[in-house]
Amino acid sequence: MLRHGWRTGAIIPELEREIRIINTEQYTHSLTWQQALMGLLERMQTYQDAESRQVLAAWMKERQELRCITKALIFRTFHNPTYFSRRLVRFSDLYMASLSCLLNYRVDFTFYPGRTPLQHEAPHWMDQLCTGCMKTPFLGDMAHIR
Repeated sequence: MLRHGWRTGAIIPELEREIRIINTEQYTHSLTWQQALMGLLERMQTYQDAESRQVLAAWMKERQELRCITKALIFRTFHNPTYFSRRLVRFSDLYMASLSCLLNYRVDFTFYPGRTPLQHEAPHWMDQLCTGCMKTPFLGDMAHIR
């Protein structure tokens, strides 16, 4: 029986740079606005009048500019995980920038793996809520099936 929450770990020195970028105010604001803009684009595409198409074109241009700010990471390409990231998550239960990161935890601390919801599953915990989850068509109608 497995007595620990994880089995394998990886040291990824490049992670330190990525975390530094992700924690900047510019990146956070850009990513938040990009997610909001994506929701607006999804909703606006149903309108076909000239004014709506102009707004849609302006938002698409702004989205492209934001994508340039929020890319250049080794774990994510725009909104998709990179090949490296997918392989790392598949083969490593725990990863960090340096072994010294473990100094932040007690010796008897257990790392438990998180549950990743599938696209068709409604989020049940606050850490699973995201801007894209509830936009899945008919997800609200499927909520009573539980």
